[in-house]
This record gives sequence, structure tokens and C-alpha cells, in this order.
Amino acid sequence: MPHPKNITSAEDEALILDSIDQFLERDVRPHAHDLEAGDVYPQAIADKLAEMGMYGATISPEYGGLGLSASTYAKVVERVSAVWMSVSGLFNAHLIMAAAVERAGTEEQKQKWLPRFASGELRGGVALTEPDCGTDLQ
Repeated sequence: MPHPKNITSAEDEALILDSIDQFLERDVRPHAHDLEAGDVYPQAIADKLAEMGMYGATISPEYGGLGLSASTYAKVVERVSAVWMSVSGLFNAHLIMAAAVERAGTEEQKQKWLPRFASGELRGGVALTEPDCGTDLQ
């Protein structure tokens, strides 16, 4: 994938999407059915996502992320979800947590957590509930 500081053009976006498409066809599609049916965590796929920088897809380059635009990121998620939706969950929930830190964290928190989130060294998650409705039905 292009270096984060160079992701500025339609050409760069095309390179990113092409990299994603190749990854999906080579590393995800051939294994998706068996992994899903066997309820097996796709560790090799998760590791490859880290190598590709996907755990830092929307994190600012200042903190080691790719800094993808919302439209480019949406295209990535669309492609991944079309092949195996569960894989998008590996980085999507993580990036929601990273966005919370990037938008509302102190500079100290950003420096401490975002580079580690961007590299995939640490993965964030989000838990939520709606008392008396939604996910908390009694």
C-alpha cells in the first residue's frame, strides 16, 4: 500500500483498493467458508490485516495510521464485507475505539495508545447496551 503521507489521489485510492482485492482473493475467500463454519478465529487473516496497516486505516498518520478518508475506508469495508463480513469486524470495532481516543483523548493518551492501535499491537473494542431495550432485553 502507498505510504500514509502519499494517500492523496484517486491513483492512491486505486492502489489501496487493488491491494485489498488481491488480499481478499488470495488470503480470505479460499478460507472464509471453512473458518466461518468451524467457528475458527482467523488469526492468519488478522495478522495480515496488521501487516497491511488496516488496524490504522483511519488513524491519523501523525500517530502511525494510514489516515484514509471516510469514502476510501467505506470502499475498503464494502469490499471486505462482500467476501467475508466477519473480517470487517476485526478492524471495524477496533477503529471505533481508536476514533474515540483520537477525538476525545488527551495528547498523552493519543501518544500512548494510537501508535499501538495503528500497528495492530493492541486492538480496541467497543461495548454498549441500551437498558430496557435493544441489546438489553429482559
